[in-house]
Formats: sequence, C-alpha cells, structure tokens
Amino acid sequence: MPPSPSSRRRAARCGTVPLVLAASLVAGALAAGGAPPVSADSGVPAYITDLTARTYDGHDDDLLTAGLGFSGLRHPTPPAIADPERPTAAELRRRTIWAAAGLSGDDGGGLGRLYGPNIGPDGSAIPGEGKVTGTEYTAVAGTSAQSVSFVVQVPAEFDRARPCVIAAPATGLANVYNAVGSVGAWGLHRGCAVAYTDKGMGPGFHDLHSDTVMSADGTTGTTAQIGDAAAFTSGLSDAERQDYDAQSPYRVAFKQAHSRQNPQATWGRDVLRSVELTLALLNRDWGDGAPAAGYTPDTTTVIAAGVSNGGGAAIAAGEDDRDGLIDAVVASEPQMNLDPLRGITVEQGGREVADAGLPLVQYGSLAALLQPCAALAEPSAPGYASFDPETAQRRCSALVGDDPRLIPRDDADRAGPEGLPGLAQEALVRAGFQPESSYLHPSHYDPQTPVSYEMSFARARASDALCGYSWARTDDSGRPAPYTPGELAMAFATSGGRAPSPGTLIDDDSLGGAAEDRRSLGPDGRPDYNLDGQQCAYRLAFPGAAADPAEQAWNERVADGLDETRRDGDLQGKPALIVQGRDDTRVPVNHSSRPYLGLNARAEHGRGGLSYIEVAHAHHSDSTAPGYDNRYVPLGYYYQQALDLMWARLADDRPLPPSQVIRTVPRGGAPGEAPALTEANVPPILPSPGADDRIDVRGASVRVPD
Repeated sequence: MPPSPSSRRRAARCGTVPLVLAASLVAGALAAGGAPPVSADSGVPAYITDLTARTYDGHDDDLLTAGLGFSGLRHPTPPAIADPERPTAAELRRRTIWAAAGLSGDDGGGLGRLYGPNIGPDGSAIPGEGKVTGTEYTAVAGTSAQSVSFVVQVPAEFDRARPCVIAAPATGLANVYNAVGSVGAWGLHRGCAVAYTDKGMGPGFHDLHSDTVMSADGTTGTTAQIGDAAAFTSGLSDAERQDYDAQSPYRVAFKQAHSRQNPQATWGRDVLRSVELTLALLNRDWGDGAPAAGYTPDTTTVIAAGVSNGGGAAIAAGEDDRDGLIDAVVASEPQMNLDPLRGITVEQGGREVADAGLPLVQYGSLAALLQPCAALAEPSAPGYASFDPETAQRRCSALVGDDPRLIPRDDADRAGPEGLPGLAQEALVRAGFQPESSYLHPSHYDPQTPVSYEMSFARARASDALCGYSWARTDDSGRPAPYTPGELAMAFATSGGRAPSPGTLIDDDSLGGAAEDRRSLGPDGRPDYNLDGQQCAYRLAFPGAAADPAEQAWNERVADGLDETRRDGDLQGKPALIVQGRDDTRVPVNHSSRPYLGLNARAEHGRGGLSYIEVAHAHHSDSTAPGYDNRYVPLGYYYQQALDLMWARLADDRPLPPSQVIRTVPRGGAPGEAPALTEANVPPILPSPGADDRIDVRGASVRVPD
C-alpha cells in the first residue's frame, strides 16, 4: 500500500503490524458476530446526524457486488424486487449496485474485459465472483433539504498498517452508491476504505400530489410517515403544496433544483467530510494494528476521485483542503464552473478558441437553443430520429438575428434555409464545442440540465417554476399525470436524480395547457421545442441579458449562486490527474479541463502537480449503442489507468506523465457491428509523449495540438 507522498507525513510510520495479521484480526471480528459495534457515543464528527453499520459476510451480501457476484452483475435482468411497490432498502441497494457496475451490456467496448470492477490491480480479471467481505457504514449530515448522504466501506482486508482512503463522490445527481462500480471497486481491490457521498444532490424528491418523499436509504412514504428521515422535502407548507398542486397538478420537486441550498457550492466540503468521517470511524472501530498515531492525514493516504460533476467535486475538495487531508486528486471529465480566465487563452493547433471557460448554465442553455437545428446536419447520428425535421427547421429560422452567439442574419441570408443547420453547428463551435462533437449534438439535446442548475443557483422554490418550467410524469398525450406508487418506490434505483423515472421536463406555458417540453406548442399552435422557455433560460444564464425587471432579479440571483461554485485552479501543489475525451459534448474540454490547466498553472506559478490527459475519439459516455460503438473508445479505460498512475506516484514516487493527447483508434465497422475493442485501439498514457502530442502552458496560453 502506498505511503503519503508528502515529506511532512513520512515520519509517522511506526507501531504497525503485518497485513496478514491485520486481515486476520478483522476476519476474527467478523466471525465473532459482525462489525465493530456502533456505540451511543459515536466518536464521529458532530455534523453527522445519523449513523448505522452493517457487516457483509462476502457470501449472501458484500460491499462490491451486493451479494450478486460478478456473474449477477453481468446478468442482463436487474435483481428481482419481491414487492415493487414496497422495495426494501437492501433491495434498492442491490439494484443500484447492479446498475453502477455496468457489466450487463456487451463487453465489446472493453468494460468487464479490459477495465471495470472485475479487473484487478495487475490488469487481469479477478477470479471467482469478486465478493468483498467487510463493513459498511451509512451516515447522514443534516436533515431534509440540507442533508448529505455518506457511505463508508471498509474491506475485511483493509491494511491497517499502511492505510488508504479513496473519496468517491457520486456523478451527476445519482445516489450515494453510484461510484461503487468504478473508483469504489478500484479502491476495494487495493484494500482501501472507500468514502462515498452524494454531494447533497442525490435522488431525493417530493411528489407534490401524493405528498410522497424519499428517505436517505431510498425507501419512500408520505412526509408524515418519513418525517425527519426524509432526504428532501420541498419546503412548501401543506397548504402551499395543495394550492400549487391544484394549479399545476402532479408536479414533483427534487433536491438539486429545489432545495434552496445551492449544493454545488459545498461539493468540496462534502468530499472532505466524507474523508473526516472515514478517519473517525477507522480510529473508533479499527484501532487494533493501526499506526501508533492513529489514522490521521499524516499516516493515511487519501485520494479524491470522481467522474463528471463527481470529478468536479474531487477537484473542489482538492482546492478547499487547507489542512492536508487529501494527498492527490484524479478526475475524469470534470464538470466545474471556472473563475473568469482573465487573460488565459486556449489554443488548439495554434488557433485560439473563441470562447473558453464558460460555466455549464451558459454553454448548456446555448446548446439547448442550437442543437435542434444543428441536428438536421447529422441525419445518420444517434438521436436524430427524435427530432421532427419541420419543427427543427422552424427552430433554425428562429435563431437568425443579431445575437452573435446564434445565427447572424447576414450569414443566414447567404446560406439560405438549407444552410442554417450548418450555421448552427458553426455557432456551437464558436461557443467552444469541438467540431468533432457535431455527430453527438442530436443525442445530447438536454434543456433540463441548464434550467435545473439555474433554479439551484437562484435558490428557487418548486412553485417559482422559473421560465415556466416544472417536472412531472406524463401520459400518452404528453400531459402531466400522476405517478404510480411503484414508480416512486423504485426511484432510488431507477432515477438519475431529477424527477423520478419516467418523469420529464414540463412546459407550463404550452398553448392549450402544460405539456412535456419536447411536445409543447408555441404561441402559433405549432410545436417548437419550447423556444420561449429556452430563450428565457438563455437570458437567465448570461449577465445583463434579462428581458424585464422581474427576470433581471432572477438573472442576478443565478449569477450570485454561480459565483459561489467557481474553481480557481489552486490545488496547493497536490498531484492531480485529469482525463477527458476530446469529443465531450456534455462537458466540453474548452470549458473545463483545458482552461483549468491554465488556471492551475497561474495559481501555482507553473510549479503545480497537475497533468491533463486528453483522449481523442472519446466523449462523456462510454455507450456501445450503434453509432457510438464504431466511432468512440471508452474514457473509463483511461480513468482506471489514471488511478493506477496516481497510485504509482504515491506508492513509488514515480512522476506523473506530462499533459498529452492520446491518439486512439476507433473500432470502426458499421454502426452496431463494430469489432471488439482491443489494446491496439487504446494506446497507453505515455511517460514521455512525443512533441506533437504534448499539451503545455506557455505564458497564459494553454496549447493543445490538433
């Protein structure tokens, strides 16, 4: 196991016992009746409001596979639920761990064969079923809308002599177990404790019609039944809730948009708290054979690692960590809002990127306007069939005007109607999206992400319904309809964190009555993909763009909340590795990793420990669906490789690789018929890349080769 890399931590390495003895002590405790007991005097940080522990025997249930084993994780059918309207917490946990592993699909893309939860430290498949015996602690800090969920897993083979902790924040708005199948598995395979958190943005919801809410363990009931154990309530009084439901029936509030807490502002704090909690539990319950000084930042190696906004949370923790709690950061495709670049530029192939470093609400709201039109230029792309060409062409015409971010009138006059989709693609490139992303725009159309973050930043209530937006389940006609009890009961395992599945974004102002956003009708009675709502969200995102005083007030609240979430690049010299796909359309490289490299160089005067790996032919999803399979390689393969490289940095003091572009080779073939991925498709991250592949920072310019 690796020691801490910092020289100020090297002294406190004494009083240890061999790994085999440490493992036998834990095994003895398990055989004697389970986990170290959770006492009334918890010995954990004061902000923890609820704590439980459970030991898994590695047979009927376990930390990594929830008792399914690798064969169960590979099964295409999800684990059974005895009563789908009343799933137990254990059944929900098992279902979500099955989904997080991702092994049930085709392994032609390499998952489960070249990388994944069943691939061990030596790069080969782990024999047997891979079940991990150990203790799992579940904890909550705060209550209701202010609550944050934590899970700490300590494997039976935890190395007390040379301890390590992996902090693994969830990606997206997913539940706290989301990272079990990726960095969680990676840490457990190395005998590390793993600290998970949902970052205060998990799948907590409040169905305002039935008054149903979710508890931290995923089980559901009415607000009266769940009480203080609710992961989220809307904050509306019962009278307010009923009035809103009468005016806008069947709506649902969810934690990210409607908690009025702006949880993204505390991502770093939440990750640091997950580490603090883990060290406290280790000191309380795993002291036999521990370092003489106990489990402290000086004796315990800590890596913060995450994907997408989980990666952004890991970076936030690295920046917020002023006490040396974290040793290193590994982030894959991190979603983060950056400080103004103030002169930092991004160049690719010697050409300066016109607009770099935009926050998600800005590039996301801009993309939502442009993508229906741009989709018409990619008729073979996944997602194209979901657009109506006539409606999309009307969107093209609506974008023509004086706004330089959209389609300039002079360009439109020259191109004619048939040329507008190409001009929309060009507008997306001007906005910082890669030209290689054009094929992905149809499948990445997502107006609900920017508006949900705007509501979060503005600390809006569900009944505020900014820009006429709300969320609900819909019927076959696209109108809001009541959820079934089973849909709400299964939300912890089946929902991505917004409206419980199959809920969707609603246009409250659709002509003729509220309707699903993609089926809403404009003022002329024709479908328009809710142009008015998206234009409103676009105006809220950009300072000074509001149309009237009321909208300006919300615009200012959005800007204030956004400023609370910005990252400045100062990791205080911690070694850090970021990997991202060049074709990323969800979190474009020009708005995230590339400019962050420049911010880090300026903040740490060019002496920081950050390396950035940009992977060609990779994007934000490792989907192997037809159209993705033959064009793209999995970024997860490089995320796992980055974790291995950071492990070597901490364990053996090996240098991190320099920033570089990885020239991958797509699988090729026809969509849906791509040959299996091999190592020839995914060359390794190199310790000494060639000059034509190096990414560097010169002065204030981040320079990326073509």
